[in-house]
Amino acid sequence: MNHSHSSMPPPATPRSLDVLANAMAASAGVVLAFMALHIVADVGMKYVFHAPIVGTLEVVSHYYMIFVTFMPLAMIEWKRESIVVDVFYKTFPRWLRMASTAITFALVIGVYCALTYSSLLAALHATEIGEIAMGSAMTVIWPSRWALPIGFSCACIVMIWYLIVFLTRNEEWESLFDERAGSGEFPGA
Repeated sequence: MNHSHSSMPPPATPRSLDVLANAMAASAGVVLAFMALHIVADVGMKYVFHAPIVGTLEVVSHYYMIFVTFMPLAMIEWKRESIVVDVFYKTFPRWLRMASTAITFALVIGVYCALTYSSLLAALHATEIGEIAMGSAMTVIWPSRWALPIGFSCACIVMIWYLIVFLTRNEEWESLFDERAGSGEFPGA
């Protein structure tokens, strides 16, 4: 379940993480606008002049979609907009909810670290070989491979911040928990 009204960062968050998350999301928004314009221009050229823009499919699938998918991950984590399934969580005693939140943060950080590392290796390899996609046009795609490690690492940084806040300022999280306990909105749950 997604709780959009809980999309505020915890107390005392650093401005730099807010700027990072917003910049990543804004870059995805700009890419999304370019993708829409590119597709509209391609369709227009195809039906008006019978000459579609060559390589549109490759650019959309290897650039636009990659950036739109992975760049906003930091904002999703920052605003706590991830999908939350809390069927049993609300029935846990307080200590178990707190423990499961800490474990969740640690697991999410571990997954983001693994994804960052794996995608970084893939991006380095793609850069080294000058990866291209062959379709209606040969398209250089290695630069788009960098969106994954950038997106994953920025999301990981945000989650590390949340874990630090959770562990060091537990009273702030407990007050948030008290306010949201019945609604399943506890951050990171």
